[in-house]
Amino acid sequence: MNSSQKGRLYFLCGLIAVAVLWLFPTFFRQETPTWWPSKPIKLGLDLRGGSYLVLTVVTEEAVKSYLTSTASEIRAELRKKNVGVIRAKQVGTRGVEVTLINRDGASALESIVRDNFRGFRQVSSPAGEGSFKVTYELGELEAENLKKGAVEQAIETIRNRVDGFGVSEATIQKSGEDRIIVQIPDVTDLEQVKKTIGSVAKLEFRLVADVMKNTADTVEFRSRDGGGTYRLESDVLMTGDAVDSAQVDINPQNNEVGVDLKLSNVGAKTFDRITSENSGRQLAIVLDGEVQSAPVIRERISGGRASISGSFTPQEANWLKVVLRSGALPAPLVFEEQRVIGASLGADSIRSGLIASAAGGLLVVVFMIGYYRKCGMQAVWCTVLNIVFLLALLSLFGATLTLPGIAGLALTLGMAVDANVIIFERIREELRKGASERVAVEAGFDKAHWTILDANITTLLTGIILYAFGTGPVKGFAVTLSLGIVTTVFAALYISKLFFEIFDMRNAKGKLSI
Repeated sequence: MNSSQKGRLYFLCGLIAVAVLWLFPTFFRQETPTWWPSKPIKLGLDLRGGSYLVLTVVTEEAVKSYLTSTASEIRAELRKKNVGVIRAKQVGTRGVEVTLINRDGASALESIVRDNFRGFRQVSSPAGEGSFKVTYELGELEAENLKKGAVEQAIETIRNRVDGFGVSEATIQKSGEDRIIVQIPDVTDLEQVKKTIGSVAKLEFRLVADVMKNTADTVEFRSRDGGGTYRLESDVLMTGDAVDSAQVDINPQNNEVGVDLKLSNVGAKTFDRITSENSGRQLAIVLDGEVQSAPVIRERISGGRASISGSFTPQEANWLKVVLRSGALPAPLVFEEQRVIGASLGADSIRSGLIASAAGGLLVVVFMIGYYRKCGMQAVWCTVLNIVFLLALLSLFGATLTLPGIAGLALTLGMAVDANVIIFERIREELRKGASERVAVEAGFDKAHWTILDANITTLLTGIILYAFGTGPVKGFAVTLSLGIVTTVFAALYISKLFFEIFDMRNAKGKLSI
């Protein structure tokens, strides 16, 4: 063995050692220390069990929500400037309508919209005496950006809520323009998942309307306990954006379970102002269109804290904490598809997949050794190393092994053997032409080189396309197939040739055993 062969052999041994150490957590999950650099190969939902959902983000509602918020801010800015405003509201799919007492405030309105709300253009401004009504329309480009942003924000919010379950290795990914695929392993309570993920969690603080005043600009909300309704002022004094964190709290006086809110710096100042200006009035806390509670403001609250009470169960309070911590969804979600995959089904899938792979592998071993003798034995070892490297790459890149992924493993096994068959048959051709064994081996690898590369590169392109356009199981198959092609080419053109150079492949008669 010359120095070049020794160097290549040491390199291969190093790769094998690294791959085996990297795969240690996969095969010894319970014994792996926390400081170990690698993690076990993640198992897909079809192997592990859990919840699978396909959601559609109602992006039009995100635009409407933005318009409603804009109308509220315009109204607040006008009142700061002492401009008489009757109402400001969202109209249509992209419009905000502002009604002033008279035309005197028109210039102030125009400057407020121009300086603070980009993307709006004035589309109507009727002349005449009396109240002055003007409509602004949001541009199409800005509306599309809001829709795209709503999907991205929804993904992030859902991820935060899933983390609140204490679940690791959940898969949350965008599919198409407005769809989101959610896979949560080990969690099979589909109703609780839907409640936690699907709740918009739009938190608002509004004043209860004064019945002694004839205020037309009010909105009616139902009570959480279903015991009646509340008529609230349309102005939203504070939203969930002001909440910094939430924690379940139990009142020691009456053992009532609630949720304690810690407000951000801006939120604390806003809440301080609200409570100081409205002493003696009821402040309604509205979540997703339901009044959770409406306590009377007794005094100024400047500590940056608020609380939500309402005879919650511990489970309801914990759910409320999770959704408030994760923030509100920018738009409602529609559950297009939902299903639960049991863990027992996953175990059966793993067992069936392993049995099928083992049976296929055994047949390959018997054929290769029976047909190619010693050369067939070294091909078997190449294939074993091929699978080891493939599993190590799956772990390294954090890929998720699915049932189609196991099918990809079986396909990789067949492709690896196919590459060796091409090489062996080329060597046989050279031997039949009368070439020496050494020349035949060199010529066999040289002539098979481009054939193997051509076949595997075209298959790799197919795998890339499957990954780019496929979803779920198709992606799992594409990942395993693509990584398997890389390891197959390496095993066939590097490891196999090295084995021919350093190991004796002759039979008892002194001829190449092929």
